[in-house]
Amino acid sequence: MTLEHSQLKFAKSESTGELIGFVSRHSKTRQLRGVREDSRFGKQICVLSEDLKGSVRPNILYAVEMKPMHKQHGYVVVAATPVLFKAAIETIVVPKTIYQVTVTFGNKKIFFDPKDGKSFNSRTIEGVVGVLENRPDIADKEQVLATFRKQAQTLVRNMETDGYLYIQPKNLGLK
Repeated sequence: MTLEHSQLKFAKSESTGELIGFVSRHSKTRQLRGVREDSRFGKQICVLSEDLKGSVRPNILYAVEMKPMHKQHGYVVVAATPVLFKAAIETIVVPKTIYQVTVTFGNKKIFFDPKDGKSFNSRTIEGVVGVLENRPDIADKEQVLATFRKQAQTLVRNMETDGYLYIQPKNLGLK
């Protein structure tokens, strides 16, 4: 029995409450690809093996190994490893207009915008650090946090040099 490899996100089943995922076989390459439940392609269900239940979290991308079910109507996931994304940090400064530090990883972008940020998490360094710390899919997280803090503090100094007063908002989003 051969193992198949793919990448999946799991979601909680409405009927059983178990975590499930779906795969579809690509028509040309014949590889299994993770798809959404509402995909128009022919899909098969993936369920977790007993030893993985409780260790896999929903809505996180996993690299998985699967084996076919006995009746060939789906797959049993026998190994799941979270996929870690390399983060890129970019600082954008247009004097008196834009002051931003952007952290990009996977399909996600997290902004630090002390001048025009809409929430506590985007206006404060500690708000963005809190969001980044809670993400399980960032590779080399400590280095990313240190680089972000350094660039964010430099951005705040540049902003203050241009005449803006930066005051850390207190409990802005914690009402």
